[in-house]
Amino acid sequence: MMRINKLTDYSIIIMTDIAAMDSTKVHTAKKISKRTNIPLPTVTNLLKKLSSEGLLTSQRGNQGGYALAESSSTISIASIIESIEGPIALTECSTNECACSYESKCSVEVPWQKINKTVKSALEEIKLNEMIQPNHENELLTLSMNDGGNL
Repeated sequence: MMRINKLTDYSIIIMTDIAAMDSTKVHTAKKISKRTNIPLPTVTNLLKKLSSEGLLTSQRGNQGGYALAESSSTISIASIIESIEGPIALTECSTNECACSYESKCSVEVPWQKINKTVKSALEEIKLNEMIQPNHENELLTLSMNDGGNL
């Protein structure tokens, strides 16, 4: 089973929480922790990371906190994942920097790159504001490996 790690999942929850509450207002780590039930030290670390990656802005002082750096309709789920985990790569050969010892004799590198591109593209299409919609019924996406030959 492929999974994103728990910190990445928490990051998406934190970003969704900020977007759902009021993305223009600053939110403290303490309040985010309380609303999401994610431990305060974890929230604090993730807010700093998301801020350093440019997804959040931070404001210091007694009226300080964190806010989205841009509209929730422009922040992709892929950008949140990449801010925590680095480039999206399902396998080592999914990137152009493959250093696999089997690379010269491997027939699966190009198909894996197609698969990786499809997954990354799907994650880029889903924006943060879509994560806060109250009703997601009947909204499952159909994923296709066929991109008109452009993969």
